[in-house]
Amino acid sequence: MIVQDVPAEVRTDPAALYDAAVADRRAGLHGEALVKLDQLLRLQPGNVDARLNQGLSLLALNRLDEAEAAFQTVLAAAPDYVDARLGLARVAQRRGDLAGARTEAGRAALAAPDRPEVIALVQALRPPPPWRVDLDVSRSRLGAGLPDWTEARLGAIRTLDERWSVGAAAEWTERFNNDDLFIEGRLDRRFARGGVYGALGGALEADYRPEISLRAGGDVRLSPVISATLDASAARFASGTVSSLQPGLAADLAEGRLRVAARWINAWDETDQRRTGYAVSAQWAATDRLRLRLDHADAPETSEGVTVDVRAVSLGAEIDLTDQVSLRLGALHEDRGAYDREAITLGVGWRFW
Repeated sequence: MIVQDVPAEVRTDPAALYDAAVADRRAGLHGEALVKLDQLLRLQPGNVDARLNQGLSLLALNRLDEAEAAFQTVLAAAPDYVDARLGLARVAQRRGDLAGARTEAGRAALAAPDRPEVIALVQALRPPPPWRVDLDVSRSRLGAGLPDWTEARLGAIRTLDERWSVGAAAEWTERFNNDDLFIEGRLDRRFARGGVYGALGGALEADYRPEISLRAGGDVRLSPVISATLDASAARFASGTVSSLQPGLAADLAEGRLRVAARWINAWDETDQRRTGYAVSAQWAATDRLRLRLDHADAPETSEGVTVDVRAVSLGAEIDLTDQVSLRLGALHEDRGAYDREAITLGVGWRFW
């Protein structure tokens, strides 16, 4: 393929062709970069810098086998080329092969222990602590002269390995001067391109929480940026059974620092009437330690055994105080038709070995 978007004299000038290709790659124009790099590699088959940039653009396009071959070619000619080693680590990471990614990142660290991108990748690939415990407490003020709500949740997750994790949670709630204790267990399984989960729970006395609840769902990565999600649930209340099906899409943008998601909510209430709604969210990693979240929903919700249409907006922030401890703060406003609800939530998370 002939490069048409640069002057003819540049097409035969390896240095100019290389500069144009790198500029395209850095601008996110990976297809254009690959065309120029192919032309350059015809002129200079042994140009390892061009081959590295070819691998980086192939990686950005999720053409993992081709990217791996390009990085291997670079290392065969220049075994100490750290950027190619980092490229192999990222290929393995994309495939879900975290052990292989850590091996390649470790080799890069031996060659260049002080390079910031090497340190960052090694840290990102470090296995998380196997235990995480979260405690959240919420206080809600209701309109129409109704009594306040109080909620508390204690949850624990145990990561068994890079694929499996198990968790349990207990939620105590006090609503309209009645209280319930809801207990749930959950199992998660991760795959190279997504994961699935299942959860089973129920309330001990079930004054208004479900007597038994079953949830399941998963996600699958459709491209380097887009994932499809699906969540389903069925819950038996004293007033009847409520079920839901929620397909959705999520996008990871800004090099993974921004995640936006949307769900189409379909619910069949206690009278077997179908109701629909939606929920959208955005989560932004403002810094390496601070994450901000915005949610909006206009959808059916079952509370006290009765399904009502609820319009809600919430803001939240989570900050890592240390590598083990994080603090959460959230604010919520709901329009529940008969009354409004405003809530403040405080939470703390602890990760440990």
